[in-house]
Amino acid sequence: TGDLMTPATWLRKFVRSHPAYKGDSVVSQEIAYDLTIACKEIGEGARHEADLLGDIHIQPIKADGAYDVKLNAKKVDNNDLVQLLSRYANRQSFSDINTVKSVL
Repeated sequence: TGDLMTPATWLRKFVRSHPAYKGDSVVSQEIAYDLTIACKEIGEGARHEADLLGDIHIQPIKADGAYDVKLNAKKVDNNDLVQLLSRYANRQSFSDINTVKSVL
């Protein structure tokens, strides 16, 4: 509906409004660093950008208990692996790629 900025528009606005931006189309290391930190904070839920997310609030990611989860050591059975790969290969996107390759 046009209410929210696209990520590209938000990025351009961020760069153009950065104090270190000189209007010369150069994204300095300082600007790139600050942009990277802003994106990281948005993804982690530590920073809300209403222009980009609207009313959606990303729940903060917390490290508490992150390492208490035991990984499953079960090995994948060969038949299960073949079935999984077959499912992926039969997806429409893979079919399109194979069609393009066969034409080339």
